[in-house]
Amino acid sequence: MRGYFYESPDSFEKLFEVLKDNSREIKFLAGGSDFVPRLNLEREQAPKENKKDLLIINLSELGLNTITENDSEVIIGATTTFTEIQKNDIIKREFPVLIEAINQIAGLSVRNIATIGGNIMNASPAADSVPSLVVLDAVFVLRGPEGSRNVEAKEFFTGPGRTVAKENEVLTHIIIRKNKGFAGFNKLGRRKAETLSVVNAAAYIERENNVCKVARIAVGSVAPTVVRCKEVEELLNGKELTEENIRAASEKVVDEISPIDDIRASAWYRRRVAPVIVRRAIEAAIVE
Repeated sequence: MRGYFYESPDSFEKLFEVLKDNSREIKFLAGGSDFVPRLNLEREQAPKENKKDLLIINLSELGLNTITENDSEVIIGATTTFTEIQKNDIIKREFPVLIEAINQIAGLSVRNIATIGGNIMNASPAADSVPSLVVLDAVFVLRGPEGSRNVEAKEFFTGPGRTVAKENEVLTHIIIRKNKGFAGFNKLGRRKAETLSVVNAAAYIERENNVCKVARIAVGSVAPTVVRCKEVEELLNGKELTEENIRAASEKVVDEISPIDDIRASAWYRRRVAPVIVRRAIEAAIVE
């Protein structure tokens, strides 16, 4: 019968010492808003024979719930809760799009415990924080026994629930460069609050005299991972940001997505609404 074990190291040295035992399956625990319900469901089901024991490693004692800045970057610790991000003056000043996205994640009680690192590592194609992080060109810092490495957000996800992180690597920080442009976020769910996205999108725009100089567009819940929309970006770059040009560019998103039917929506419906959600995200990014 599967056994369950728990560790809460207060240093990375102790963490990596624990990780030397590879006889058990490892799960890292941040806020637990997603993991704990899944764990409870597993324990209620019939036990599976020959399944490895599970070692749950709590990361909350590693001091990763910080938000700091320097002249060029903002660094967010991976165990920073959504509520802490919402209330932070640095984020309000530099990246209000993150707050807009977080405002639409679950409810207050979940945001009080859910962490940005957990939302990232859960690697859901519908994660509401991820499109904004992708268009902001965020960098994710992974730390393992052999040291740290940086991975761009757009390269981090490999499929539903999968990332480039190794089993013994922990997401420690999110680094976001300070930008001169503006970003916007838009989401469609089955109801107005506390719901997973049917489609979500974020846009980052730099412009001069209403001409688009830089465009980065990402859309979620329409493919195995959040999609960076290169064709939409190419149609915007160098163009005046008129209603007609924004609409024409947004329509190209249908050539870059591969939605599926699920309990929230059909693939057909997602293809119909994706251009609208992308257009609204772009419009939100150009409203200063």
